[in-house]
Amino acid sequence: MEAMTTQLPTETNATVYHRGGSGEALLYLHHIAGMQGWEPLHEELSQSFDVIAPYLPGAGPTADADEYRDAMDLVLHYRALLDELGVARVHILGHSIGAWIGAEFAAVYPDRVKRMVLLNPMGAWEEELQGEDPYAQAPMKATAVLLADPGRRDELILRNGEVDAQENYVQEMKDLKASARFLWPVPDTGIMRRLPLVQSPTLVVTSKDDRVVPTGYGDLWAQQIPTSSAVTMEGGHLVNLEDPSGVATIAGNFFRGAE
Repeated sequence: MEAMTTQLPTETNATVYHRGGSGEALLYLHHIAGMQGWEPLHEELSQSFDVIAPYLPGAGPTADADEYRDAMDLVLHYRALLDELGVARVHILGHSIGAWIGAEFAAVYPDRVKRMVLLNPMGAWEEELQGEDPYAQAPMKATAVLLADPGRRDELILRNGEVDAQENYVQEMKDLKASARFLWPVPDTGIMRRLPLVQSPTLVVTSKDDRVVPTGYGDLWAQQIPTSSAVTMEGGHLVNLEDPSGVATIAGNFFRGAE
């Protein structure tokens, strides 16, 4: 599916996003390593939902994101996008950095969020749990730490050479740079103080083999959100690529109220 572009009234750069399916609106906010276009996870969710999947400013085909400085800029950006698309209320599936921004959005605009799934959420730091620094990896292996099986990186991130290898490496670093603007060098964003403001039913999902967000963070996030619970599934930080059907089933059931 080809990406769509819209120019939001108060912003300099165009917003690029994918949209497909029908049903209740679902806003998908991606992880620190960007999106692989319209992914199998999006396709599965679109069988039941109207999936809106924007690129984080600065990631994928979007322009550099100098005008976005903090989480509130991103919250306002996504609100403006939903307004532009005529979408009043959404489910949110936020993954990694997208989980953090999704939670910030739900805290600021509780009336616009129906239900929320936070998948391997970044943005909090606990000394006892820690986690590997995804921005301190070898340049030619930058996303290997994000997978349960690093050997699948060629297949899932570099697309087995479908695109020029050098282009893949450049895009990989560009996507990580886009998220590092908001998460590096201090991974603690202060989100724990704002999670009690979230009113929507929320499911926090962690992956058993995630080296960046250890499973203990699931309970940490869930304990701060009044109407929430936590579950763990197989996979690494990029479980959306490793097991799209598993993520689609867990998230879809929750959004439909079948917890």
